[in-house]
Amino acid sequence: MRTNVFKCIVTIVAAAGFLSCGGGGNSGGGNNNGGGGPPPPALTITTAQMLPPTIQGHAYSTTLAAANGQGALHWSIAPLASNALFVTGLAIDPNTGVLSGTANFAGTGGFNATVSDSASPPRTAALSFSIIAYQPLTDAANQIASVMEFQTPFVQAGIQGGVPPISYRVTSGTMAPGLRFNTGGQLAGAAYALGTYQFTVTAQDSFSPPETANQPFTITITPPPITVTNSLPVQAALNRPFSARVVAVGGVSPYKFALAPLNTLPPGLSLDSGTGIISGTPTSAGSFVFSVQATDSQSPAQNGFGGFQLTVAQPLGRNDSPTTATAIDNGSINASISPYIDPPNGAPTAGDNDYYKLTSLGGATVHIETSAKRTNPNNPLDTVIEIVDGNGIRLATCRQPGDTSTIFASLCINDDISASPHIQDSALDFQVPGAATAATTFYVHVLDWRGDARPDMTYSLTVSGLAH
Repeated sequence: MRTNVFKCIVTIVAAAGFLSCGGGGNSGGGNNNGGGGPPPPALTITTAQMLPPTIQGHAYSTTLAAANGQGALHWSIAPLASNALFVTGLAIDPNTGVLSGTANFAGTGGFNATVSDSASPPRTAALSFSIIAYQPLTDAANQIASVMEFQTPFVQAGIQGGVPPISYRVTSGTMAPGLRFNTGGQLAGAAYALGTYQFTVTAQDSFSPPETANQPFTITITPPPITVTNSLPVQAALNRPFSARVVAVGGVSPYKFALAPLNTLPPGLSLDSGTGIISGTPTSAGSFVFSVQATDSQSPAQNGFGGFQLTVAQPLGRNDSPTTATAIDNGSINASISPYIDPPNGAPTAGDNDYYKLTSLGGATVHIETSAKRTNPNNPLDTVIEIVDGNGIRLATCRQPGDTSTIFASLCINDDISASPHIQDSALDFQVPGAATAATTFYVHVLDWRGDARPDMTYSLTVSGLAH
């Protein structure tokens, strides 16, 4: 018979404070975690690595914190590296984790913080930190600058330092109307009153308590250069009353106007020196080039020049009906809606219809096309063309743009050549009715889609395919 011998080993576990009895020489699972439980959480520094900013030469205090420590904690700091900017002037309380002192550095300083607890053996945690020490806000000397009226200024406040963001406000004197300082310390806006303005700007930073600094300014708002705009029409009617104004901008009004030396106006026209109005009745046809000088009221006075070309031509008369239509042939013509005329009071009347008379043998395919927007994208004219008979009745033997078939059964009217891309000029292919041996007359009607065309809305009309 075999006898099993059990051996009881009494183990005194000082840390846990319990007895353990096991067989076969085993300790019964005893350990320093309290009987097989999970290990305690790791000691961790919980403070954000970017610490609150400060100002060089100012007192500073902040507290580093840790979690999961056992018993009392012990703190220390050390430089990040031998060539790295250290937080000179600051020290940490080894018992409380309070980092304090006077910031004797400028820029972004850094350090490594280490904390250890009272466990046996002690546990440690480490983390690197950064602190920005800004330069103190400093006053700046008086800044004298010139800013052009209605223009974006390029003036920067000279106040340096401080904890951002920094605000600026005028604390004395008068700022030029239309100007202000933005958060970057730059003048913003646009001045709209001439003169010299003296004021003081105070900058305030975001330190606690905030710091302030001042800078005086002397800003002179000057007028922009004087210029002469392209304000005259390009065409005048021979032997018909004409009136148009030369317009000057910039400088200081009022202005004086004069023809540039060796320049002349079309015969029959004169320039009013006070108003800039050119008026009279042109008596010679031709193309005339001249320059007008505008002089402002500054001291010293400033001058601006504008060049013009005015064509004096035989008036077309109105062509706003089939009975007064302008006869044209294959080729291109330049026109405006509606051409200048000579009404009783000497001023062009409103009009938004032009008619052109065309003649072709029957069966011919005639292509008709306008160009206004494509010639000048800023042209407000949105042309529409239609083809009518002598009574103004729209014909119906047309083909719309993009149609390559041989069928001419569309109504003869078109607004836009295409929708995508959007081409606001107009075009049509017209099959001339009648026998191939007989001449047929028809009319092209050009109008403005909006109905508010003026004589300065120009376009070109191109015709091809007329058979004679």
